[in-house]
Amino acid sequence: MRLVDLDPQWIMKDGERVGFTFFSPVQSAGMGKSRWRQSCFPNPTPTDEQFELLGDAPVQHCNPSCGWKIAGGIDVASFETMTVTPSIDGSAGGLWHGFITNGEIR
Repeated sequence: MRLVDLDPQWIMKDGERVGFTFFSPVQSAGMGKSRWRQSCFPNPTPTDEQFELLGDAPVQHCNPSCGWKIAGGIDVASFETMTVTPSIDGSAGGLWHGFITNGEIR
């Protein structure tokens, strides 16, 4: 599956990209009928700031002490070719755990 098939969206702050969200390719039955998104921030982002940036939408927030590396940097990244390390782990909330490599969800 490709990341672009999961409606990825940039998270913006003061006109700059600070992260992104995408629809989780999996969702547990306990999550209700809303389709949940997962978030990813390249820099550790405190929980209160994540709530401010993401609002009340059904989005699984990231571990506030973690940051993910986006190959080439978030400023020039493209959802079609993006590689993110380490893995994105949404399993604690019943969502997807895996890798984004060259725009592919694995």
